[in-house]
Amino acid sequence: MTLIKRLHWLVFLLALALETKAQSGQKISFYARAGTSVGAAAPLGIPASIRKVESYNPGFQPALEAGLGYRFAPKLGLAAALRFEQKGMRTDARVKGYYTTINEAGSNGIEAVTGYFTGRVRTKIRNRYLTLPLHLTYHSNNDFTLKAGGFVSLLLNSRFTGDARDGYIRNETPVGERENIDAAGYDFSGNVRRVNAGIEIGADYRLSSLLFVSANLNYALTPLMEPGFRSIDFGMHNIYLNLGIGYRFH
Repeated sequence: MTLIKRLHWLVFLLALALETKAQSGQKISFYARAGTSVGAAAPLGIPASIRKVESYNPGFQPALEAGLGYRFAPKLGLAAALRFEQKGMRTDARVKGYYTTINEAGSNGIEAVTGYFTGRVRTKIRNRYLTLPLHLTYHSNNDFTLKAGGFVSLLLNSRFTGDARDGYIRNETPVGERENIDAAGYDFSGNVRRVNAGIEIGADYRLSSLLFVSANLNYALTPLMEPGFRSIDFGMHNIYLNLGIGYRFH
């Protein structure tokens, strides 16, 4: 059974459970939400090889979500959803001794060169996911609802490309043979991990009986790249803040 089918079954079973709760008098609600994400695929700290981030552009990263929830206590509840989302960014950085693999035009065509690069690196990331978030919710006496839980995402398609330029690379080791690089590209799109999972916290603020705005911060505990990937020597994780507006069906 594919992961998408499992996600669908999970939501179906939760909906069935909520319908049973609704018939017994428990409150149930459905909602739809649209938003955008701002963040990065990044390590927890800035590696020593990245000397300066020259520019950062989060771009437009849309998200569409449909979900449901129910109250099992006056102030406590559960919520689940299916979310289509895009996570990406563009960066330009100056690096020194940055371990990577680049594709360079050589006498035998395009050749992969692995080593320690010094110069400028430009990165473009755009990954699309189908995500299942699961939250414990706290409904305060005012218009706020607080949420905490986790998520699991299935990668639908990926783009992780860029180029290294205006520098040089030392082959294989930090003291290896030096080769000047005017411009050389790289493409790690096929190395992005298929399943991403992590933790998520957030809050909703009710504008009216039907409309609300929301903010969700999520951090992927699983690395962005697949196991065994060595063309970047530090781990990267999706870290994103999603802002949106929603409509609640009672």
